Amino acid sequence: MLGVLKGSQMAAKNDKILVWDVPVRLFHWTLVILLCVSYFSGRAGGDWMNLHFWSGYAILTLLIFRIAWGFVGSTTARFSNFIRGPKAALAHVGHLFSKAGPHDAGHNALGGMMVLVMIFAVLAQAVAGLFAADTDTGMVNGPLANTVPDKWVDRLSAFHGYWVTVLIWLAALHVLAVLVYLVWKRHNLIGAMLTGRKPVHQVVEPGAPAPRLSFASARLAASLLIASAAIVYFIVRAGG
Repeated sequence: MLGVLKGSQMAAKNDKILVWDVPVRLFHWTLVILLCVSYFSGRAGGDWMNLHFWSGYAILTLLIFRIAWGFVGSTTARFSNFIRGPKAALAHVGHLFSKAGPHDAGHNALGGMMVLVMIFAVLAQAVAGLFAADTDTGMVNGPLANTVPDKWVDRLSAFHGYWVTVLIWLAALHVLAVLVYLVWKRHNLIGAMLTGRKPVHQVVEPGAPAPRLSFASARLAASLLIASAAIVYFIVRAGG
């Protein structure tokens, strides 16, 4: 079920409106925490690898949930709301260093493209981890490492190792963009992702009505999260 936030009244400049639902916000910050846990537990190795595996499973669960939520979730969570193609994303680059710019309730065209890249970059890392193995000792193996030929285990293990650097650079680029918006454009994207609210003047043109946004139910979100966890459980169990 979708609840609708109507925009029939003119909103004052200093008003804030709800644009991000709870599932999107929880996904974002939980993913940040889990990525840090995965990185440091992976670097530590040894007894920490059990935590590394579990954080990886949790990340995979979140990603499956977010992809599903991108089709059936709230307005600003849906891919159709912010995936506008490479041309629109490139066009938005010109607005990065302009204090004026397009008004967006959710992700802008460039931010939306970055979200898509990050989701699938992290997904690639998580999937590779399922097949990765410590080829030196053979003591640490992903749950699906025994389901593919050794040459693929070697390739995916190598990928799982070097792809971390790609993720770090993508995360750094994301943080840099957020800082540009905060310092130059005075758009507090961090605060918005914490509270779910944006100042109305950053969402619509001055004097325009607030946008009409739909918010999916918590029951739907919980059902999708449980289904996502079940999918990951059966994937892991498939390795025996």
